[in-house]
Amino acid sequence: MAHTEFGTLLEQTSKKLYEVVDDAHSLDEWKTQMVCLINEIVQLKSLYSSTTTIPQRCTNTTSLDPVDWSSAKSVAHQTLDATLNCIQTRRDKPVWQPIPDDIRSVINDESLPKHGLTLAKVCDDVCNYVLPYARGNTHPRFWGWAMGEGTLGGILAEMLTATININAGGCTHSAVLVERKVIHWMRQIFGFPKTEHGGIVVSGTSMATIVALASARRRLLTNVREDGIVNAPRLIVYASTEVHMCVIKALELLGMGSKAIHFISVDHDFRMNIDELKAAIDDDQKNGFLPFCIIGNAGMDVSQTVSVHFRLSIPGTVNTGAFDNLSEIASIARTQNLWFHVDGAFGSLIILDPQRRHLVHGIEQADSLAFDFHKWLHCPYDAGCVLIRDGNDLLSTFSVHQSYLANTERGCAGDKPWFCDLGSELSRSFRALKVWVTLREHGTIKLGEKIGDNCEQAQYLGSLLEKHASLVRVIRPITLNIVNFRVEPEELDRSNEALIDVFNNELLADIQISGIAVASTTRIHRRLYIRVCIISHRTVLEDFDIFVNNLLDVCRTRLHNLNSSAN
Repeated sequence: MAHTEFGTLLEQTSKKLYEVVDDAHSLDEWKTQMVCLINEIVQLKSLYSSTTTIPQRCTNTTSLDPVDWSSAKSVAHQTLDATLNCIQTRRDKPVWQPIPDDIRSVINDESLPKHGLTLAKVCDDVCNYVLPYARGNTHPRFWGWAMGEGTLGGILAEMLTATININAGGCTHSAVLVERKVIHWMRQIFGFPKTEHGGIVVSGTSMATIVALASARRRLLTNVREDGIVNAPRLIVYASTEVHMCVIKALELLGMGSKAIHFISVDHDFRMNIDELKAAIDDDQKNGFLPFCIIGNAGMDVSQTVSVHFRLSIPGTVNTGAFDNLSEIASIARTQNLWFHVDGAFGSLIILDPQRRHLVHGIEQADSLAFDFHKWLHCPYDAGCVLIRDGNDLLSTFSVHQSYLANTERGCAGDKPWFCDLGSELSRSFRALKVWVTLREHGTIKLGEKIGDNCEQAQYLGSLLEKHASLVRVIRPITLNIVNFRVEPEELDRSNEALIDVFNNELLADIQISGIAVASTTRIHRRLYIRVCIISHRTVLEDFDIFVNNLLDVCRTRLHNLNSSAN
C-alpha cells in the first residue's frame, strides 16, 4: 500500500515537473501544486516505517497532532496562501459555476475513511473540489440575495477562533469579554439603554427571532416555562405581509402556530398600514384573543417574505426592502402594552449611513431587535444578534441552574451571567470574535460608507437599465440597495405575461450560468422580476456596465434562438 501511494505521488510530481506554464498566474499555481505534492511525499514518509514489508504507523499515539510539525506548518501556510489568492483573484473567476459531474462523483462516491490521508492531500482536495464551486457571494457581482462577502480580517478571526476552540456558553475567559463588548457596542449603535446582559450573538436573524419571541411570550405568560401554552389564551402577533418567513417558523417552534400571526396589509411603499393595525388589535381583543407582540420591518429582504412565498395579493409598486414606520408602531405598542419587536436582518444597519439612518427612526424604542452581522457588516457566516431592551427578560426566559453548571466567585467558572443563560444553546461557538475584529479593523464610519455606496450603486444600475426603456421596465422608486426590473422584448407578445415571466426566468439562468453575475427573482403583482440586491464592499460601477452589456447580449442570443426554433 505504501509503495503504491509513493509511486502515485512520484508519478504526479514527475508530470507536474515538466508541465508547461504560460504566465505568472499559472506559475504561482504550479508552485503551489508542486509544494503540495512534495509535502504529501514528506508526510507519507513520516506515516510509514522504512521497512519493505507491512508499513507501520508512527509511534505518535498520544494525540491527533502532526508527527512532523515542520511539514504540517508548510501545508498550513500553503493552504492559507491558497485561501488568500482565492479572495485576491475572486473578481477574475466566475461568480458561480455548475458543479461538473466528475467533481460530484469525487465527493458523492467517497467511502467512509477508515485510515486517514495526509493533511496535504485533504487540503489539496478542498482547494480543487470545494473552493471553486461555492455559492459565489464573495464575488463583487453576486447580487442574488442579502449575503455579505466577508473580509480578510474575518478569515483570520475564524482561524483564531478555531485555534482557541472556546465554548462561549459560560465560565471566565476572553470570549465572554469580547461578546459582552460587541453587545455593548450594538446597544450603543441602536440607542438601547445600558444593561449588563441585554443581548447575545447567535447564528442569524432566524435564531434571534426565536429568542426574541420566546422572551416576549414569557413576559406575558410568566409561568409558561412550567405550564406550557396548552391552557393559555390565543396569543396574537401583528406583522405586515412583508414579514420574513423566519417569524412564521419561530411561532411554529414556540407552539403558537402560524395562525397566531395577524397579517396587516402594506401601502405603496410596503409600509404597514397603521390604521389597519389599530383596528385589528381592537377586533382581536373584542373576540377574546390576547395580542402580545407587534413586529416592525427594518429593511426587509423581500425575496424571503410571506407575501412572496404565499403569493398574497398586496398593493405596491416597489419591492426594494420594506421599512415600517417604527416610531408609530412603538407608540401603539406602548399604548396597548404590547411587545415591540423589530426584524432588522440587514436593513437595520442602515443606521451606520448618516444619509439614510432616518429610515430606522424609532428602532431605539424596540423591546427586541434581530439582525445579522453576516450581511451588511460582511462578517463570515454565521453571525447574527438579538438585543433585548430589558436583559432580565432574557434571564427569565432561558436561565437554568444545574449543579454541574454552577458558577463560582473564584476560578474559571465565574463571570456570570453566562451566555448559556441568555439563549437556548449551551454549546456555543465564539462567533463574536469575527464581529469584534471587523469593527476594530474597519470602524463604523467606513462600514457605513460602504452601505451608502451600495445604495448609490443601485441608482446607477437603475439609470443604466432605463437607457433601454423600450426593452426593460425598471421598478421605481429605488430607495435602498435593491433594483427590480423586467425584460419585455417587443419580439414577444407582451400581453402574454406568463410568457414574459418564463423569458425572464430563463434569461436570469443564462446570466448565472455564464458566470458574469448572479441575481435572483421576485414577484411584484404576481409577475416575475429580476432582482439585484447589492450587498458588496467589492462592487464598483464598472461591474454594472459589465452586467447590463451581458444582459443585452444574452437577451439577443435567446431571442435569436427562439426565432430560429420557430422557423
